[in-house]
Amino acid sequence: MTNRRDIGIGTHLLWGLCRVVGILPRWVQYRLLGGVVYVVLRYVVRYRRRLIVRQLSESFPEKSNEDINAICNRYYRTMAEIVIGTMRLAGMKADERCKCFRYELPSDIEEIIKGKNIIILTSHYHLWEYTQFMTQYVPYYLLCGYHPLKSKTWNDLYLMLRSNEDTLPVPSNQLIRQFIKYKDEGINNRPILVGLIADQNAPPQGDVHWFDFLNHKTLFFEGGEQMAVKYSLPVLYLSMERIAAGEYRGHMELLYDGCSSIEKHAITERYVRLLEEDICREPEWWLWSHRRWKYAPDPETGAPVWVKYSRKKG
Repeated sequence: MTNRRDIGIGTHLLWGLCRVVGILPRWVQYRLLGGVVYVVLRYVVRYRRRLIVRQLSESFPEKSNEDINAICNRYYRTMAEIVIGTMRLAGMKADERCKCFRYELPSDIEEIIKGKNIIILTSHYHLWEYTQFMTQYVPYYLLCGYHPLKSKTWNDLYLMLRSNEDTLPVPSNQLIRQFIKYKDEGINNRPILVGLIADQNAPPQGDVHWFDFLNHKTLFFEGGEQMAVKYSLPVLYLSMERIAAGEYRGHMELLYDGCSSIEKHAITERYVRLLEEDICREPEWWLWSHRRWKYAPDPETGAPVWVKYSRKKG
């Protein structure tokens, strides 16, 4: 975590704002402030509406314009809830974390992973920041991979929000190094849980592969799969569902047991299919406001080609 003495005044001000929001009553947080955020996003700034509508239309060509616009409008409510829920992380105590995030682990999966280091693949679906609360229920220490933001102010803020006594955020390019350092003895006498948000916008180089996803050819990182096979780590998929505003439940499915032989790309393929099922069930809960499909395969060579984005409607 960033040394707080190195954190700028802007980050401290944002952290203070988050702390203020965090101590307010729940109805003020979600009904009042969440309502204000929703109105600003949808009606005032119309935040990235053309991009959201375009990506929804391309992903669900069978849906009518009315359906697409309805999903888009619900998505703004999703964004408002995510903004408020993320701000609540500032200074959140352990008992509050248990109330915000409940967790279900089938007994057969629990038996497979017992005492082992594991990988959990999740996504930008529902309030993904709360997946760090898994450590409230299982005896693991979480190494959470992340991609540093260009803005030092916002990057430092997110590091503060994501760090607690059970979690260490680690830049993705340093994650394997950190895992190797602790893999034999664990951290604080606990095995390691490597957490990866695996639907990041993958660049056209490194450990990536094309998959069919939401009516697009899509690049996905395969670092998690390669790490699992190399170090014999069980891999789980974490899906979330909303119980109420600020309250979520996590569900686990086994992608790989850590010991069986498995074909290349199969772990990531299983992840992609489960994620796609979740998104199709409740599309408004995925992160549509970020440009997900920046590259497409060349029709002849299959090499990634940059897709020019036009801001014009259509």
